[in-house]
Amino acid sequence: MKVVDIEHWERRSHYEWFSSFADPSLAMDVKMDITKLLEDCKARGLSSFAVVMYAVCRALNNIRALRLRVLGESVVEIPAANVAYTLMTNDSCFVNCRAKAAEGFDVYLKDVKNNQAQFSNSGYVQKQFNNVSIIDDIYCSCIPWLNFQSVRQPIPDKSDESKSIPRACWGRYYQENGRMYMTLNITANHALVDGYDLAQAFEAVQKYFDDIDSLISE
Repeated sequence: MKVVDIEHWERRSHYEWFSSFADPSLAMDVKMDITKLLEDCKARGLSSFAVVMYAVCRALNNIRALRLRVLGESVVEIPAANVAYTLMTNDSCFVNCRAKAAEGFDVYLKDVKNNQAQFSNSGYVQKQFNNVSIIDDIYCSCIPWLNFQSVRQPIPDKSDESKSIPRACWGRYYQENGRMYMTLNITANHALVDGYDLAQAFEAVQKYFDDIDSLISE
Protein backbone atom coordinates (compact mmCIF):
# COMPACT_ATOMS: atom_id res chain seq x y z
CA MET A 1 0.00 0.00 0.00
CA LYS A 2 1.35 3.42 -1.03
CA VAL A 3 0.73 6.65 0.83
CA VAL A 4 -0.25 9.52 -1.47
CA ASP A 5 1.72 12.75 -0.99
CA ILE A 6 -1.33 15.00 -0.61
CA GLU A 7 0.80 18.16 -0.43
CA HIS A 8 2.03 17.65 -4.00
CA TRP A 9 -0.95 15.69 -5.34
CA GLU A 10 -2.56 17.05 -8.50
CA ARG A 11 -5.97 16.37 -6.92
CA ARG A 12 -5.22 18.14 -3.65
CA SER A 13 -7.71 20.99 -4.14
CA HIS A 14 -10.42 18.59 -5.39
CA TYR A 15 -9.76 16.24 -2.48
CA GLU A 16 -9.95 18.98 0.13
CA TRP A 17 -13.08 20.50 -1.42
CA PHE A 18 -15.14 17.31 -1.77
CA SER A 19 -13.91 15.89 1.53
CA SER A 20 -15.77 18.73 3.25
CA PHE A 21 -19.11 17.40 1.91
CA ALA A 22 -21.36 15.27 4.13
CA ASP A 23 -21.87 12.97 1.15
CA PRO A 24 -19.16 13.37 -1.53
CA SER A 25 -20.53 10.51 -3.65
CA LEU A 26 -20.31 10.46 -7.43
CA ALA A 27 -22.57 7.83 -9.00
CA MET A 28 -23.32 6.71 -12.53
CA ASP A 29 -25.82 4.16 -13.84
CA VAL A 30 -24.98 2.67 -17.22
CA LYS A 31 -26.76 0.20 -19.50
CA MET A 32 -24.39 -2.74 -20.06
CA ASP A 33 -24.58 -5.34 -22.84
CA ILE A 34 -24.29 -8.80 -21.26
CA THR A 35 -25.29 -10.90 -24.28
CA LYS A 36 -21.87 -12.46 -24.81
CA LEU A 37 -21.26 -12.89 -21.09
CA LEU A 38 -24.48 -14.85 -20.60
CA GLU A 39 -23.73 -17.06 -23.60
CA ASP A 40 -20.22 -17.82 -22.36
CA CYS A 41 -21.36 -18.43 -18.78
CA LYS A 42 -23.97 -20.90 -19.99
CA ALA A 43 -21.41 -22.71 -22.15
CA ARG A 44 -18.95 -22.93 -19.25
CA GLY A 45 -21.51 -23.75 -16.55
CA LEU A 46 -20.61 -20.61 -14.61
CA SER A 47 -22.83 -18.40 -12.47
CA SER A 48 -23.42 -15.12 -14.29
CA PHE A 49 -23.76 -13.39 -10.92
CA ALA A 50 -20.30 -14.56 -9.90
CA VAL A 51 -18.74 -13.58 -13.24
CA VAL A 52 -20.40 -10.15 -13.31
CA MET A 53 -19.17 -9.41 -9.80
CA TYR A 54 -15.65 -10.59 -10.60
CA ALA A 55 -15.58 -8.51 -13.80
CA VAL A 56 -16.66 -5.39 -11.92
CA CYS A 57 -14.06 -5.90 -9.21
CA ARG A 58 -11.23 -6.60 -11.63
CA ALA A 59 -12.18 -3.65 -13.84
CA LEU A 60 -12.19 -1.24 -10.91
CA ASN A 61 -8.81 -2.63 -9.84
CA ASN A 62 -7.47 -1.53 -13.23
CA ILE A 63 -8.21 2.14 -12.48
CA ARG A 64 -5.79 3.84 -10.08
CA ALA A 65 -8.33 6.36 -8.79
CA LEU A 66 -10.63 3.50 -7.78
CA ARG A 67 -7.82 1.92 -5.77
CA LEU A 68 -7.44 5.05 -3.62
CA ARG A 69 -8.78 4.98 -0.07
CA VAL A 70 -8.90 7.31 2.89
CA LEU A 71 -7.13 5.89 5.92
CA GLY A 72 -7.25 8.20 8.92
CA GLU A 73 -5.66 11.48 7.85
CA SER A 74 -3.98 9.88 4.83
CA VAL A 75 -4.88 8.84 1.31
CA VAL A 76 -3.44 5.48 0.32
CA GLU A 77 -3.30 3.45 -2.88
CA ILE A 78 -4.05 -0.24 -2.37
CA PRO A 79 -2.52 -2.77 -4.80
CA ALA A 80 -5.87 -4.48 -5.48
CA ALA A 81 -9.29 -4.91 -3.90
CA ASN A 82 -11.30 -7.96 -2.96
CA VAL A 83 -15.08 -8.01 -3.01
CA ALA A 84 -17.51 -7.68 -0.12
CA TYR A 85 -21.05 -8.51 -1.19
CA THR A 86 -24.55 -9.31 -0.04
CA LEU A 87 -26.01 -12.81 -0.31
CA MET A 88 -29.71 -13.45 0.10
CA THR A 89 -30.75 -16.05 2.70
CA ASN A 90 -33.89 -18.14 2.87
CA ASP A 91 -35.54 -15.63 5.21
CA SER A 92 -35.46 -13.05 2.39
CA CYS A 93 -32.81 -11.05 4.21
CA PHE A 94 -29.08 -11.03 3.52
CA VAL A 95 -25.67 -11.69 4.96
CA ASN A 96 -22.41 -9.92 4.20
CA CYS A 97 -19.78 -12.11 2.52
CA ARG A 98 -16.28 -11.63 1.17
CA ALA A 99 -14.40 -13.25 -1.70
CA LYS A 100 -10.73 -12.89 -2.59
CA ALA A 101 -11.04 -11.46 -6.10
CA ALA A 102 -7.50 -10.09 -5.95
CA GLU A 103 -6.10 -13.64 -5.86
CA GLY A 104 -7.49 -14.79 -9.19
CA PHE A 105 -10.69 -16.32 -10.52
CA ASP A 106 -10.27 -19.84 -9.14
CA VAL A 107 -9.70 -18.64 -5.55
CA TYR A 108 -12.52 -16.11 -5.88
CA LEU A 109 -15.00 -18.65 -7.27
CA LYS A 110 -14.20 -21.11 -4.48
CA ASP A 111 -15.01 -18.40 -1.91
CA VAL A 112 -18.29 -17.56 -3.65
CA LYS A 113 -19.35 -21.22 -3.74
CA ASN A 114 -18.40 -21.74 -0.10
CA ASN A 115 -20.43 -18.69 0.93
CA GLN A 116 -23.41 -19.93 -1.07
CA ALA A 117 -23.25 -23.35 0.56
CA GLN A 118 -22.83 -21.94 4.05
CA PHE A 119 -25.45 -19.21 4.08
CA SER A 120 -28.08 -19.37 1.35
CA ASN A 121 -29.93 -22.51 2.47
CA SER A 122 -29.28 -22.33 6.19
CA GLY A 123 -31.76 -21.55 8.93
CA TYR A 124 -31.58 -18.39 10.99
CA VAL A 125 -28.26 -16.66 10.54
CA GLN A 126 -27.11 -13.92 12.87
CA LYS A 127 -26.58 -10.94 10.59
CA GLN A 128 -23.13 -9.38 10.87
CA PHE A 129 -22.47 -5.74 10.09
CA ASN A 130 -18.89 -4.53 10.19
CA ASN A 131 -18.27 -1.33 12.11
CA VAL A 132 -14.70 -1.19 10.83
CA SER A 133 -14.17 -0.66 7.12
CA ILE A 134 -11.80 -3.01 5.31
CA ILE A 135 -10.25 -0.61 2.85
CA ASP A 136 -9.12 -3.26 0.37
CA ASP A 137 -12.73 -4.08 -0.47
CA ILE A 138 -15.21 -3.12 -3.15
CA TYR A 139 -18.84 -3.33 -2.01
CA CYS A 140 -21.15 -5.18 -4.41
CA SER A 141 -24.84 -5.97 -4.41
CA CYS A 142 -27.44 -7.17 -6.90
CA ILE A 143 -31.18 -6.47 -7.15
CA PRO A 144 -32.20 -9.25 -9.56
CA TRP A 145 -35.95 -8.68 -9.15
CA LEU A 146 -36.01 -5.22 -10.69
CA ASN A 147 -34.75 -3.56 -13.84
CA PHE A 148 -33.97 -0.19 -12.27
CA GLN A 149 -32.79 2.91 -14.09
CA SER A 150 -30.80 4.27 -11.17
CA VAL A 151 -30.05 3.43 -7.56
CA ARG A 152 -28.75 5.40 -4.60
CA GLN A 153 -26.24 3.60 -2.41
CA PRO A 154 -26.24 4.06 1.40
CA ILE A 155 -23.21 6.04 2.53
CA PRO A 156 -22.29 6.44 6.22
CA ASP A 157 -21.80 9.99 7.42
CA LYS A 158 -19.20 9.26 10.11
CA SER A 159 -16.66 7.07 8.36
CA ASP A 160 -14.30 8.65 5.84
CA GLU A 161 -12.77 5.21 5.28
CA SER A 162 -16.11 3.71 4.26
CA LYS A 163 -17.00 6.70 2.10
CA SER A 164 -13.83 6.08 0.10
CA ILE A 165 -14.73 2.47 -0.78
CA PRO A 166 -16.30 2.09 -4.25
CA ARG A 167 -19.73 0.49 -4.44
CA ALA A 168 -21.38 -1.37 -7.32
CA CYS A 169 -24.95 -2.56 -7.79
CA TRP A 170 -26.73 -4.11 -10.77
CA GLY A 171 -30.31 -5.03 -11.57
CA ARG A 172 -32.35 -7.63 -13.40
CA TYR A 173 -31.25 -8.78 -16.82
CA TYR A 174 -33.60 -7.77 -19.62
CA GLN A 175 -33.93 -8.25 -23.37
CA GLU A 176 -34.06 -5.48 -25.93
CA ASN A 177 -33.90 -5.95 -29.71
CA GLY A 178 -32.50 -9.44 -29.34
CA ARG A 179 -29.70 -8.40 -26.95
CA MET A 180 -29.45 -8.85 -23.18
CA TYR A 181 -28.72 -5.92 -20.90
CA MET A 182 -28.52 -4.84 -17.28
CA THR A 183 -28.06 -1.52 -15.50
CA LEU A 184 -24.83 -1.20 -13.55
CA ASN A 185 -24.35 1.44 -10.87
CA ILE A 186 -20.90 2.44 -9.67
CA THR A 187 -20.67 4.85 -6.76
CA ALA A 188 -17.36 6.36 -5.68
CA ASN A 189 -15.99 9.23 -3.61
CA HIS A 190 -15.65 12.38 -5.73
CA ALA A 191 -12.75 13.49 -3.54
CA LEU A 192 -10.79 10.61 -5.08
CA VAL A 193 -12.58 9.80 -8.34
CA ASP A 194 -13.78 11.89 -11.30
CA GLY A 195 -16.20 11.20 -14.12
CA TYR A 196 -13.33 10.29 -16.44
CA ASP A 197 -12.24 7.56 -14.03
CA LEU A 198 -15.76 6.12 -13.87
CA ALA A 199 -16.04 6.20 -17.66
CA GLN A 200 -12.82 4.18 -17.87
CA ALA A 201 -14.19 1.73 -15.32
CA PHE A 202 -17.41 1.12 -17.24
CA GLU A 203 -15.41 0.64 -20.44
CA ALA A 204 -13.19 -1.92 -18.70
CA VAL A 205 -16.24 -3.76 -17.34
CA GLN A 206 -17.80 -3.97 -20.81
CA LYS A 207 -14.57 -5.35 -22.28
CA TYR A 208 -14.59 -8.12 -19.68
CA PHE A 209 -18.27 -8.84 -20.36
CA ASP A 210 -17.41 -9.27 -24.04
CA ASP A 211 -14.40 -11.51 -23.37
CA ILE A 212 -14.62 -13.59 -20.22
CA ASP A 213 -11.69 -15.72 -21.42
CA SER A 214 -9.35 -12.82 -20.77
CA LEU A 215 -11.15 -12.10 -17.49
CA ILE A 216 -10.86 -15.48 -15.87
CA SER A 217 -7.34 -16.13 -17.15
CA GLU A 218 -5.84 -13.03 -15.50
